[in-house]
Amino acid sequence: MLKVSLFWNKLVFLAISGIFVLTSCAGSSTALKIDTQAAPVTVNDTITIPVKVENISDLIAMEIHLSFDPARLEVVQLKNGGFVKADYVVQNTFDNTNGTLDYAVAQIAGSPASGSGTLLEIVFRAKEKGQALINFHKTQAAPDGAIFSNSRGTAINVSFFNGTLEVK
Repeated sequence: MLKVSLFWNKLVFLAISGIFVLTSCAGSSTALKIDTQAAPVTVNDTITIPVKVENISDLIAMEIHLSFDPARLEVVQLKNGGFVKADYVVQNTFDNTNGTLDYAVAQIAGSPASGSGTLLEIVFRAKEKGQALINFHKTQAAPDGAIFSNSRGTAINVSFFNGTLEVK
């Protein structure tokens, strides 16, 4: 069972990584946004921040890496936003010491997702007053902080929009 799980993890990771490398990085009208438009949050309160996509077509897999200010925020929970059915979860982790989170899923069954919607919901607890930046975090596998794949195995180009959350 463990060997099968490791095989699928490596297969999905390699497919998503290879897709990004083999695809051009031309501009796109597809937008990926950390939606911090909610009212400011008070110290010790929790707030759910959605990561949303707009104008995407044929989405079946995604990998998102974010960084946040660990002095002001801590992640309580990561939840699938429902836009992509997470049939296979490759990564769903966060590190409150270093202020990072990693989320990668693939939709194996059903029709690919198209349109606009919420990919991921992050439940944060506010720790300290001030502005808390939430940014896409570059990794070796995802140089822009996220990778998206369509049903043909090619990358979907997106524009990235970071967020700022006010803690009062």
